[in-house]
Amino acid sequence: MNEHAPGAPLPFERCDNFRELGGYTGLGGKRVKYGVFYRTPALANLRTESDWALFRSLGVRTVFDFRSDAERAQMPDPELPGVRCVHVPAMLDSSGNGVNFDLNAIFAGGERAVDEMLEWVAASYQTMAFGNPAYRQLFEAITAGETPVLFHCSAGKDRTGVAAALILLALGVSREDVVRDYLITNECRVRSRAALAKKLEPALGSRARQYADVIGGVSLDSIETVLRGIGEKYPSFESYLEAECGVTPTALARIREQYLE
Repeated sequence: MNEHAPGAPLPFERCDNFRELGGYTGLGGKRVKYGVFYRTPALANLRTESDWALFRSLGVRTVFDFRSDAERAQMPDPELPGVRCVHVPAMLDSSGNGVNFDLNAIFAGGERAVDEMLEWVAASYQTMAFGNPAYRQLFEAITAGETPVLFHCSAGKDRTGVAAALILLALGVSREDVVRDYLITNECRVRSRAALAKKLEPALGSRARQYADVIGGVSLDSIETVLRGIGEKYPSFESYLEAECGVTPTALARIREQYLE
């Protein structure tokens, strides 16, 4: 894969917000390697031969699907021969089950149902980085060198966005660049948000665009909530990684040696 500006989307035809983490400046001024970490929406969005050819060129070895079982059933990933696929939800309800974002059902409930869903997602940013088996397993794969690794949810923005932020922070990327990478989703999903607004108009009328921007995009407040929560609970990001993701100081040093250049 040719090098490109950090955070820039890869040239897929039908799979928007397919990006990688390479190119950012990390610890000691070293650069995060290209061709190692991919953050994407659901792989069911790969629908053209050109997109499949580009995907195959990446040499992905491990895929993490952060969606619930119900989400995967509605829009399953395609078969990926030779790739280890890990299904582990990254957004859990109070019972520890993966949350099902069935947007059609939510939209059918009208504005109240949509508002409740948005409130729940906003609240989830306060807890997503803690006690999350998905992120622990992701870091286990990274530590074990099971890369290139790809991780995704449905839109590649919330569960995926937090995972990307944690990886970049582990590699010593600045908070400013971590936030920037998270917010690039809004640039990548302009077309998707417009399509969603059109779909919502019959049920939500003039508020359709407002809802589409929130449902289909990300906000600065969300990622700041995650970073602030980690800082309030742990004296350093390194201590967070060890306690929540099982990354010991020795493992962290190995990760930085392996994935920075």
